[in-house]
Amino acid sequence: MTLLQWFMLLSLPVTGMGYAALGALKLPLCERLKLDEAKAGGLVSSFGLMVGPIILLCGFVADAWGRKGVCVAGAVLVAASFILLSSGRKYSTAVVAVLMLSAGWAALINVVNALMYQAYANVFMASNLLNFFFGLGAFLTPPALVLLIRKIGFPRAVTALGAVAGMTAAFALVVNMEAATVAAPAGFGALVGDPVMWLCAVTLMFWVPVESSTAAWTTSFVNSHAPANETTERTNRIAGWALSGFWLCFMGSRLVAALVVGAAGLNVAQSVHLAHLTLIVLAVLCVATLIGLVVSRQRALTLGLILFAGLIYGPFFPNLMALLLSHFPPELHGRAVGILFGCASVGWTIIPAFIGKVAARSTLQRGFLVAVGDAVVLLAVVVAHFIYAGH
Repeated sequence: MTLLQWFMLLSLPVTGMGYAALGALKLPLCERLKLDEAKAGGLVSSFGLMVGPIILLCGFVADAWGRKGVCVAGAVLVAASFILLSSGRKYSTAVVAVLMLSAGWAALINVVNALMYQAYANVFMASNLLNFFFGLGAFLTPPALVLLIRKIGFPRAVTALGAVAGMTAAFALVVNMEAATVAAPAGFGALVGDPVMWLCAVTLMFWVPVESSTAAWTTSFVNSHAPANETTERTNRIAGWALSGFWLCFMGSRLVAALVVGAAGLNVAQSVHLAHLTLIVLAVLCVATLIGLVVSRQRALTLGLILFAGLIYGPFFPNLMALLLSHFPPELHGRAVGILFGCASVGWTIIPAFIGKVAARSTLQRGFLVAVGDAVVLLAVVVAHFIYAGH
C-alpha cells in the first residue's frame, strides 16, 4: 500500500467521527445547555450552514494551489472546534463550535473525496471501501463518547476527539496529495455547463438532509417509545446503542458494496449503469423506511427501521460520488466536489431546521413528514438522472 492509501484509510474514520459527533453529543448537549428540539435542530442546521461555502472555496483552493494545505487547515479547525465545544456552557458558544466543526469537516471532505480517484484504480470500489472507513469512524464515535463521558466527563471526552483530529493534521503533512495536472482556464466552464454536475448536486441536496436528520434524531425516536417505568440511564443507553447500530449497518453495507463491485470486475460503463440502478432502489426504500418511522408507535419496530435505514443509506453517497468522479477529469475533482457539497448544504441547512420546528410544535413523527417529502423529491431526481444517462 502507498502512503496515500494509508492516509485515506486512517483519515476517513476521522471525517466519520466529525460527521457523527453532533448526533452522538446531541443528548448530552441538550442536558448540559438545556436545549429544546428546536434549538437542537438549529445546531444540526448550523453544521450544514458552513459546509456549502467552505467546501466550494476549498475546491478552488485545492485545485489551484494544492490539497495539502486545505487538508491540514481542516483537521486543525476540527480539533479546535471540539476543544471549544468541550468548555462551552452557552448555546451561542455551541453554535460557534459547530460552525467551526462544519468548516473544518468541509475542508477535509473536499480533499479526501477528490483523492479517491487518485489513490485507487477503481473509483466505484474505492468510494464504497473508503466510505466504509468513514462509517467506521461514525460507528465508533457514539459508544466511545458514551464510555468516555461516563469515565472522564464531558469536557475531557470531547477534547479527546480534538486530539484525534490533530493527529490527522500531522499525518497530512507528509503525504503527497497533488493531482498530476492543473486544470486549464476553460475547464471550470465545462464543469458547470455539464448537466451531470447539477443532477449529482441536486441529488445530494435532497439526500444529505435525510441521512443527517435520521442520524441526529435516532436517539430521540428511540427515547420517545421508552416504557414509562424504565430508568433514564437505561433509556439513554438503548438510544446510544441504537445510534451505533445505525452506523454499524451503514458502514457494513458499504463494505459489502465495495466487495461486490471489486469481485464483479465491471468496466466503467457497467459500473455507471449499476450505480444508477442502485440509487433508484435505495431511494424507493428510503421513502418506505421514513414512512415507517413516522407511523411506528413501538420501540422494537422503530429500532428495526433505524437499523434498516443504516443498511440502505450506506451505499447511496459512495455510488453518487463515484458517478461524479468518473465523469470528470482529476484536475477538476476539487471543484466538482465543492459544487456538489455546496448545493447539498442548502438542503442540509433548511430541512433539519424545518423538521426541528415542526417537531417542537407537535411531535417528532410529524416533523419527519418533512423528511418523507424530501425523500419523494429525491426519488424523482435520481430517476431523472437515470433517464438523462440514457438507460
